[in-house]
Order: sequence, then C-alpha cells, then structure tokens
Amino acid sequence: MIIKVCFVILILSGIIVSKDIIVTPTQTTNAIVNPGKGWVLYGSVKNQPEEVLALGSLGYIRYQWGKIEPEEGVYRWDIIDNDIKAWVDAGKQFAFGVMCANTHSSEFWVTPKWVFDAGAKYDTFELKDPKLSTTGVPGLKLVPVFDDPIFMKNLTRFIKALAARYDGNPNITFIDIRSYGNWGEGHTYPFGKPDISPEKYKEHIQIHRDAFHKTLLQLPTGTKTEYLPVYDWAVSIGIGLRRDGICGNSDGSEVSGCAGKMASVFEFFGNYEMMEKLGWWYGKKDDQNRGFKLDDCVTIGKPTYCDLSRGGKSGLELLKREPLLVNKLTNRLGYHFVITKATYPKIISIDRKASVIINWVNRGVANIFIPSKVAFALIASDGKVVSVCDANASNPALWNPDVPVSIVDKILFDKIKPDKYTLAVGICQPNDGIRPSIKLGIDLKTTDGWYELGPIKVK
Repeated sequence: MIIKVCFVILILSGIIVSKDIIVTPTQTTNAIVNPGKGWVLYGSVKNQPEEVLALGSLGYIRYQWGKIEPEEGVYRWDIIDNDIKAWVDAGKQFAFGVMCANTHSSEFWVTPKWVFDAGAKYDTFELKDPKLSTTGVPGLKLVPVFDDPIFMKNLTRFIKALAARYDGNPNITFIDIRSYGNWGEGHTYPFGKPDISPEKYKEHIQIHRDAFHKTLLQLPTGTKTEYLPVYDWAVSIGIGLRRDGICGNSDGSEVSGCAGKMASVFEFFGNYEMMEKLGWWYGKKDDQNRGFKLDDCVTIGKPTYCDLSRGGKSGLELLKREPLLVNKLTNRLGYHFVITKATYPKIISIDRKASVIINWVNRGVANIFIPSKVAFALIASDGKVVSVCDANASNPALWNPDVPVSIVDKILFDKIKPDKYTLAVGICQPNDGIRPSIKLGIDLKTTDGWYELGPIKVK
C-alpha cells in the first residue's frame, strides 16, 4: 500500500478539500469468501473436510418428492429443516431442490406412490450397466408422465406447500426448479422417453413462480433447441439459470443470459477425479465433444455460484491438486471488489461535507445480487468505531465486472468531538449494523470489517 499526501486545494460545488491523502492499496491473491457468491458444497456438513468447509459459501442437497411427502398431505419438513440448521450452525447458507425422477436412486418411487395410486400415469426404464457413474445406478427406474393432469395437480399442491414453508427463509440462498426430467434437469436422458412440449415445461416453471415470491429460483438449463426460448422467458420473469454439466458437456454459455440480471449456478458434470481421468478437465474433447476447462467456463458463463467438485473428499482433492485455480476462482465467482486508489482530505470539518474519491473495480465475473451499500467510518485511537456515514453516490450493484469506476462520495460525521481519527471504508449488507460483512480484495488493515484508509483530523 502506498500513501501520499498531496498539498492541493480543490473547490467542488463549494466544498473545500485540502491536503489530500492518496492511498493505493495492494490487491490480495488470497481466497476471500463472501456472502452471496462462491463455492457450493453438497451433502452433509459432517462430510466436509475443514479446508473445504472454510472455502464454501453454502450447502446444497437434492431431495426426492417421495421422501418429503410420503403420504398425501403428510410432510417430512424435518428432513429439510435439519439440513438447514446443520449448515447454518456451520456458518453457511443453504440451497436445495426436489426431484421427481432420479436414476441414482435405489428406490423406485422417487415421485410418491400415492400420486400414481390417484391415477397419474408413469413409464419405467431399466438402466443397465451405465458407462459413466454420473448416469445413475443400475435398476428399474420410475419415469413420470410429466405433463399428466393428475401429476401436475398434485405437484402444484406440493410446490405451494413447499413455498408456504420456505419462501423468504433468510437462511436459503436459492431453491431449484427440479420437477421435470431426470434429476430435474429438464431432459429425459437416459430414459429415452419423449420430452414434454415447451408450453408444458413452462407450466412446471410457472407453478414455482406463482408459489415463490421472495426466495430466488434457479432453473436447470441445457442445449435442447426447442427449450431455449423457455430459458429466456424464465429469466424475464425473474428466475435464475443453472447448468449441470460444466467441464463435461458444457462450457457454461447456457447461463450467460443471467449476466447483469441475477445469480446463476454451475455444477460439474462429474467430480474432479472422474473428469481429470477422462481428460475433460484439461479441455480435451472426446467423440461427443465433452471437455472444457473450468477457468474458461467461469469466464464464459459468469456464474455467481459453482460446486466445488461436490465438496467432501473430492472437493479436498481438487483443492490439494489445484490450489491456485481454486483460490483464483474463489474470488472470480460472483463479485469481487477491490480499491485501486482512494483520495480523501487530511482535515475535515464537523459541519461541512467533504469529498472522498474512490476508484473501484469489480474483479469478479458477475455483479453483486445481494443488497449492499458503501459506508465510511471513523475509528478512534483506541480502535473503536465512533461514527459511521453512508456513501451518497456509491452503488455496488451497478459495478459491472472488470469495469473501473471512480466515485465521489460526500461524507459528514456529526455528533463527534474534534480529534484525530482513522478514516475507513466498508461494504455492508442491510443487517450488518456497524460491522461490514463483505470483504474486499485488498491488503489494508481492518478493524471490525472496516478497511482503514489512513489518518484524518476532524476539526
């Protein structure tokens, strides 16, 4: 960090700025974990190695409808509630989806049996000797007729109950729309059954949109041509996109329609070990054009979240084998704010506004999509924050990736005594109080989440 004192006098709209101090912080390459972005860890908190848990932002689990509503109107909310609590107790957020079909399930009734007892139609599929573990486990699989009226009626009722329970839960980052297709991914591979029409697929999405009004919804995407307008429509009504298949059959471009609008999500095609063995991890294409580098996928798709090779042991293996890549992408996923230069007056008055000029850059691949604001603080010699002033011009939500911005904010600290202080800056969430929760990618001294710019005198 370089600090300079520039003895100049500027007059800006009648506001006197004298003896400016110029600060040029050093950018850090350390991995910074921030709210509203980052690595997703799958499964139980108990299965996460310490190093992996430290890097993760949220836990994620997929449930089967039949497990959550085993009998009509009888809900096992405790299953989801217990998982939320476990992740929250670990200091993390949570996300989930509910599937109606799943080739990895050893149970036949993924959608509850009572739905079909009520008259909903279904098909079956025998999965034999899958070439890849990501296809599923061998056995007879249930394939709902996804546009059957009885199926849709009961699905609608279930989604309404799900929303009544979880919509707006502050501990939930997003909920997937997983009611159609294998794993809820919006396709019928490897069932070999006809896909539902785009209009019927939109009905699945609209059921969720009508039920959820607060919590962000995420829709799995693919490359099926007739569904591309559906994905665009989903974004237009405030639904984010996710791509399950990164580094394998996707370069991440399917979620790029979310850029600048809302958060998007990546999931690896398979775990790191599998893709490394097949050569896909290095961008080596096979006869089905599978194989893309993760770094390239992140640059192309601009996701806010990505799974860390599912977390657990595989996440740890990825971290050990690719530490530089993991650290780099910890910062590149979503937003990542840095200050390249800050200019502020050495002396300010209690009764007069002063100008602080900060050059910001968002070094992430996406905008910030959680509520945030810039604020300034005065720190006394004993290390206590004595006054906080919200920035009047800065708006982090408008800071697009890799586009430098120079913001002039007016600061005024009243109800304090004249003295020598330290001026500090921070980015806060609405419920932070006087301790900012959003970390910056700079090597400045911090006090209670505030980044110290330097000494300032109040007269």
